[in-house]
Amino acid sequence: MTKVSAGNTSRKKLNIIFALVIIVLVAGGALATHAFGESVNARSAVIHDADGKEYLMPLNQDAELVVSTDEGSNTIQVKGGEVFVSDADCPNHDCVNQGSISKAGQQIVCLPHKLTVDISDKDAGAEYDVMGS
Repeated sequence: MTKVSAGNTSRKKLNIIFALVIIVLVAGGALATHAFGESVNARSAVIHDADGKEYLMPLNQDAELVVSTDEGSNTIQVKGGEVFVSDADCPNHDCVNQGSISKAGQQIVCLPHKLTVDISDKDAGAEYDVMGS
């Protein structure tokens, strides 16, 4: 028969408590990263207009923004994690025809209105395929 001393029992209890504290800390950290990580790391559309104003539209929530300057008006929409110019009063509508963008480094330009829409992701860098010759 093995005798269990009071010291061994106390040490086992401390080890169990220590393990539980570690598990709670790790789980709490994982939950915090998941809860706050999406908003901190989310890609955003950064819009610059002819007047030098900057607008920020997170791509993780659908929204619409109308940007009007003396140069003209553009309607920018975020839908399903992508951003696009849905309407513009410029002559050729090239900005509307460029379609939607969602990757860091991509851009939509409206030259007549001096408007740009860029995708920014501080953690990702530009997502380009580069080919050397």
